[in-house]
Amino acid sequence: MTAVQKEKPLRRKRSLRRRMIVSLLSLALLPLIVAMTALYFGVSEYVSEIERLQPMSRVREQFISAGIQAAFFLVLLGMAIIFLAWRMADQFLLPILKIRRGAEIVARINLGHRIELNSGDELEDLALEFNHMAENLGTAYDELEERVREATVTVQEERNRLATVLRTMVDGVVVANEAAETILMNPRARIILDLGYTSGIGSPLARIFPRDRLNFHLKRVRERWEQGRETVEEILFPFQDEKLIKGSLSIVPGPKGERAGYLLVFQNLNSRKPEETLQEMHQLLRGPLATSRSLVEALQRHPEMPAEKQTAFLTAVTEELNRLSTRVTAIDEAANAVQSSRWPAIASDPHELLIESLLFVPEISANIEENNTAVPQVLVEPFSWVASLSCVLQWISRMNPGQQQSISTNLQVEDDSVVTTFRVSLPFKGDPVELESLVVSPVGEQALPLGEAVRKNRGEIWTRSTDTYMEIRLALLQASTVSEIDQADELPDGEPEFYDFDLFLPRPVIERADQLQADLSDLEYVVFDTETTGLRLSDGDKVVSISGVRIRRGRIQNADIFHSLVNPGRSIPPESTLLHHIEDHMVVDAPSIVQVYRQFTEYVGDAVLVAHNAAFDKKCLELAAAEAELPMIDNPFLDTLFLSYGIHERTEGHGLDAMAERMGIAIEGRHTSLGDARATAQVFLGLISLLPGRGVRTLAEAKAFCDRHLLLRWQSSRF
Repeated sequence: MTAVQKEKPLRRKRSLRRRMIVSLLSLALLPLIVAMTALYFGVSEYVSEIERLQPMSRVREQFISAGIQAAFFLVLLGMAIIFLAWRMADQFLLPILKIRRGAEIVARINLGHRIELNSGDELEDLALEFNHMAENLGTAYDELEERVREATVTVQEERNRLATVLRTMVDGVVVANEAAETILMNPRARIILDLGYTSGIGSPLARIFPRDRLNFHLKRVRERWEQGRETVEEILFPFQDEKLIKGSLSIVPGPKGERAGYLLVFQNLNSRKPEETLQEMHQLLRGPLATSRSLVEALQRHPEMPAEKQTAFLTAVTEELNRLSTRVTAIDEAANAVQSSRWPAIASDPHELLIESLLFVPEISANIEENNTAVPQVLVEPFSWVASLSCVLQWISRMNPGQQQSISTNLQVEDDSVVTTFRVSLPFKGDPVELESLVVSPVGEQALPLGEAVRKNRGEIWTRSTDTYMEIRLALLQASTVSEIDQADELPDGEPEFYDFDLFLPRPVIERADQLQADLSDLEYVVFDTETTGLRLSDGDKVVSISGVRIRRGRIQNADIFHSLVNPGRSIPPESTLLHHIEDHMVVDAPSIVQVYRQFTEYVGDAVLVAHNAAFDKKCLELAAAEAELPMIDNPFLDTLFLSYGIHERTEGHGLDAMAERMGIAIEGRHTSLGDARATAQVFLGLISLLPGRGVRTLAEAKAFCDRHLLLRWQSSRF
């Protein structure tokens, strides 16, 4: 549909059936009216004649009786005429509707579809001509696709080169669009992030990286971009599982110089914990030491040993000493790592960090004392330092509830350090001893005591008091005093890359509350399917497999698919295995439905859920939510079965196989959750392309369109 057609208001359609019935009734009623007129004049003469021969009351009774009989006759005649008119309209209208439905499928979904009509009249000729037109159009499309295929060879070669470069990079690379959604992730990034069941493509960055820290860095690079400054931001992401990632974040410019997205390049700083190395090394040293001692003792006991054997013994001693040297070096490196278990530092402006921390605690009214001397940069991990300063400010505010706490703050250079000072007027209820144990806990990260967070930044924290005020002082090293050496992980084996550059294109950001009024083409969908031990869920049948396919911007995201086997906790009947080919031994080590349901809800997010015959799959989710003691997914649901009923109301076959055949869709892996989910996704895209022709453009209108078929509640009770 063109933009002009989209903007054009939908006209109110007049029913062709109604027009034909009205026309036929008009033709039938015309002679009836003439006959009734003639009858009226005839009856009038007859009544006048009767009046001269009989009393008036008798005439009136006869006239009423005749009128009732005539009215009854007219009602029967009218019903017969309406029935015949309806049947005659059907004779003309049904072939036309069949041509219309076929034309719609050819025009919007499947060029290979053909209209089969055996009416033996001009309408059959019309269908044949339309089939010829579809064949010619299909030929033209094939030629166009061939030309496009030839024109994109160079682009594909460039893409392959890019994929090869990304696959062999030792750093993780993630590219996101302006909405901070992942559109590219190389194999190293997926290995470092350990995403598990999902590729991460299309996921918000905040779902992959610690949210508070990510938003902090995104805000900083946006501000730098708007100010025309360098947009590369050094980043550090500590995860709850103690994984530590270091890298850089920068802006990806668009074709017109606008901000189009973000690029993250990072490394894993702790692929192996140094503490584990130290714990294991004392055992690994025993072997080389014992072997070396035995060899030397043997040489001492047998000084007359032949030269060849002495050489062999000395060679063995040398090998053991080399092994020992290698392991001692590893101990030394691990000890240094433990000794300096601090976050990698980035040269930063302490004044900017102080202002950022004050923005985090708006209830504090702070007076920043100006310093005439220049304050040098400090070595610090920016976000954790801002979080630490904010933690102190929140503690100050919390210790004096209900009072507007006013403090003064300044930056001072002392020796090789830069000290941030918060001065609080006395009396003050807080105990300075508590400071070290305050908890710094950004979302998505492991909580740390404030003292440890400060020390990880090579800093110090202390207090000092006078009769009128208390000072909380936090010191950092100047950037010129320390240098950092980055370490790179070894190159992993390559894996296929995943990307979706179409996500760079702008699209509206739709909040959950606005979904119902959003255009169907702007929404994100997750089409899912389940396989079970049987069809009687209320009688104990369980899920054995669940899969989801994401649709974004009218396209199936093949790189962002959810699929998991599920351990049902019971045996799978042979008749069910015949359908989905899942056997007991395949699900022995599979996760439970409780684990899978949590993962699936995270994968779905705010997307609209779609299923074929959704009553069954929705019941599976309800039972899974109850077993996991979690709320049921309350996302909007759409059912391809009901959409098909509404769109092709007089067409036979609304099962998945019949719909796929009608739309020219090949189902790969029928009766597997992933195969059926993929097929349903293709069918769904075909169906929603037909909805605007029915006046259905928003999610609310689509739900109302489905709700015309009041079968969902009844079907839910069957399972």
